[in-house]
Amino acid sequence: MFWSLRIAPKPTPINRGITPASLSFCRPLTRPDISRFFLDMQATLKDVAEHAGVSIATVSRVLNEPEKVAEQSRIKVLNAIDELGYSSNLLAKSLRKDGLNAVFVLLPSLSDPFFAQINQGISDVLASYGYLMLTVATEGMHNLEEEYLLKAKSMGLAGVLIYTAHRRMPSSWEAFCANFPILFLSNTDPLGVPNAEQLLIPWGELGSQIASYLLKQGRRRFLYLANDISGFSPDFLAGLQSTVQQAGGLCGHCRADASLDDAARELNRYCRQSGETPDAVITQNCFQGAGVLLSLAGQELHVPQDVAVLCLENSRLAQLPTPQLSVWGPSGYQVGVVGSRRLLDLIRAGTGETLPPLGDEIGLTLIARGSTDAAE
Repeated sequence: MFWSLRIAPKPTPINRGITPASLSFCRPLTRPDISRFFLDMQATLKDVAEHAGVSIATVSRVLNEPEKVAEQSRIKVLNAIDELGYSSNLLAKSLRKDGLNAVFVLLPSLSDPFFAQINQGISDVLASYGYLMLTVATEGMHNLEEEYLLKAKSMGLAGVLIYTAHRRMPSSWEAFCANFPILFLSNTDPLGVPNAEQLLIPWGELGSQIASYLLKQGRRRFLYLANDISGFSPDFLAGLQSTVQQAGGLCGHCRADASLDDAARELNRYCRQSGETPDAVITQNCFQGAGVLLSLAGQELHVPQDVAVLCLENSRLAQLPTPQLSVWGPSGYQVGVVGSRRLLDLIRAGTGETLPPLGDEIGLTLIARGSTDAAE
């Protein structure tokens, strides 16, 4: 479980005392940590001062006039704030007294590059409008989504943006969505919640398109390498498998962490257990794609002559390996930008007002590089 807090600069005196312009923390948390955050049971200025070994006045100066505090003392105080969770007090007090606009963001992961990009896109848009942003990543503990969402609503936040791991929402979420600005980043339509605002990402359609693209290149033995905590995997895999099997091909899949080493290890294991090497490998992110290239090189297989490799994550990392990785998928950053702008529209519109439907704002573009054949 991870959380991150960003207090963005505002063009008004509301944000007084918080410098530099952006204050952020990110550290592993346990479930009790998150519960304490939402229940506002955090440290006091005195606790921070004692933990850092400085006076209360020094802690106050770090928060209000950090340029007047010696670097060594400032670092001690900031470390104490992070370790004791005092930043949560800052959030709660801001919500109660200063009226800062705040948005809650719930994602499946922050360790996965795709979701980290989504988070960055959301952060940049909200910061430009002076919104405070709180992000919680469930990291596989999807059963906690409803609990945290209900607590977020009780805090009086301006709105919620969630990339849910559920294929259909629990019925209890209907009450939560009523008269409250919430946007779902989703791959499943419908979610099962009436009037839920969604930004659909067509993963199933993309799976079919990628299968057709690689089938035209003569590929017949497919492998999808993915991280199991990502909500889009089932829809993408279904579209991929259906199109491959209709063409008489084979399509397997296996799990790998979002890392180069684990992807190489899992591909080697898959080849040993299946007794054959796929001639097309699709990976969820570019770290996994680079790991696949490493594994294939160790097997003295050539890319793309023997095996084509294609990644779903559209990032700069794809251009680092040799050969460079072909990519076909949405930009996580763009998903975050479009999603956060839509949520701000919902917040400004207020309840009861219908906004125009979202168009096809999440582009799925093929960028063919050296890891797949140049021609279809």
